[in-house]
Amino acid sequence: MDTLGLRIRQLRKEQKLTLEALAGNKLTKGMLSLIENGKAQPSMESLSYIAQQLGVESSELMEDVSPTEKRTVLEKAEKLYKVVFSELTDEHKQIVELINPIADKLTLSYESARLLDLYSRSGYHSKHEDWNSYYNRAMEMYEQLHLYNQSASLALFRGMIQFTAHRYEEALAIILQEHAHFDSPFDAMTTIEYLYCESLLFSAVGNYEQAQIKMKEALNFSKGERIFYRIDDLYRLACFQAMINGNEEDRSYYLQKVRQYGEFAENKYSTAIAEFLEAHFHNSFTHDYHKADVHIELSLELGKEIHTGKGNKEKNNNHYLLEKGKVLYGLGQFKEALPMLTKYEIPTYLHHPYDLSMAFEVHSYRALCYAQLGDQEKAMKESKIGHDLITELPDTPYKKFIVQTYTDLQKSSDSI
Repeated sequence: MDTLGLRIRQLRKEQKLTLEALAGNKLTKGMLSLIENGKAQPSMESLSYIAQQLGVESSELMEDVSPTEKRTVLEKAEKLYKVVFSELTDEHKQIVELINPIADKLTLSYESARLLDLYSRSGYHSKHEDWNSYYNRAMEMYEQLHLYNQSASLALFRGMIQFTAHRYEEALAIILQEHAHFDSPFDAMTTIEYLYCESLLFSAVGNYEQAQIKMKEALNFSKGERIFYRIDDLYRLACFQAMINGNEEDRSYYLQKVRQYGEFAENKYSTAIAEFLEAHFHNSFTHDYHKADVHIELSLELGKEIHTGKGNKEKNNNHYLLEKGKVLYGLGQFKEALPMLTKYEIPTYLHHPYDLSMAFEVHSYRALCYAQLGDQEKAMKESKIGHDLITELPDTPYKKFIVQTYTDLQKSSDSI
């Protein structure tokens, strides 16, 4: 049975029409049955008549994938794609398997473009080598349909692939080029997404002045449009940037904004992050370890509420282990600190130099604990790991600390 006949039969049954009703006064029941069973091909005139009877365009009958099927598949794929990052399992694989049977048959329409969009994104995450060809097809369809916001969003995805590969200069170049490429203004959410990513990438390459400009532009735009998309991410980035730059006034201001957003949106995750940022600040910048201890414990308690029943406890507490280990080291409790620091695992999802630099501190703190406990060999090994990891990253207080720790331990080792 051919595709055309199947499509006609499917639509007829969906509309609960009999053969006689669909045949009307221009076709016979027998001829229509032959067409549906692929034993006869309708003339263009008959095809137009059948389409009219079914209330669709002739082109819809001739497509390999019907609009109804595309919409059904797209609805399922969108639902899978909306699963939050922290709860992802094999959703990307499911999306690929869902769209794969129709991917090569999709013709120009919004549904087709979006399906190819999701297929390319999920194909990349599932490590399918051909994801790029479907990315190109999706981009072509979006541009033909003048769907510039969707095209811009997909282009942004491509740029951020370079970011996750730690090719920051390439990522920034792609995103700036794509932003300049689009003549039509983006919608509000796409505009904020671009400004946020540009700020993120300028800071990743060490251009803190431009990062600050883009961040403030995003915050002002968000206020002007009265939308809160990405606002918590922007406040956290601004707080972290101020911390790095030693700007206490901005740090306190944006930290308060993170807290206020958490209260306003009843978002416990933002509230927990605010406590974590405060703990980190006192650990790594003021070295007030008693204050750091208060805030990291508050962050842990809030985290427990968020992650109740959500997977591995150790994994959810991972960042707590690092900051708590630093607290214990700062308080001179080296034996207690070392197990905490040893359990900490640098997450594979960290890609920004700020996050990586902060995580790489663990090697220096382990080294310092080993040195205090008299194991010079392990101290040098850990400090060298941290030193080698941080070398290619931009200058930050973390890099300065890691390099200084390595230099001091090396001098100490040479003097023994």
